[in-house]
Amino acid sequence: MKRTNDWPTELANFLLKTRKTPFKWGENDCCLFAANAIIAMGGQDVAEDVRGRYKTAIGAHRIMKKFGANSLTELLKQRLGRPDGFITRGAIVIVESEGEQVAGVFYQKPWALTEKGLQGMPFESVIQSWSLS
Repeated sequence: MKRTNDWPTELANFLLKTRKTPFKWGENDCCLFAANAIIAMGGQDVAEDVRGRYKTAIGAHRIMKKFGANSLTELLKQRLGRPDGFITRGAIVIVESEGEQVAGVFYQKPWALTEKGLQGMPFESVIQSWSLS
């Protein structure tokens, strides 16, 4: 992924803005949060074809199944390629939060958008990562 020169600042601004935006399926959920982080860093919209096509958790799972993904990792592999396991600033991550897998982004620590809002997660919660470099 080609990033803008000021992508760290843009990612920080994105995180600050997102902390005030409530979770909403199909508009501001974990997968769209990760896709929006990529956009903020200057990348392409990897979720363009699914935005606004679901409004519930069940709808999100149906979209995943439609694309042949049985898990969040499979979905992100389709969109981002093979995970490389590098956890660097700007990496897209999958973390475990209260028994669920959630997509997020790494910026000094893993950040994930859950139904409780944007949360900093423990480093140990990272299950998978894509450094996007």
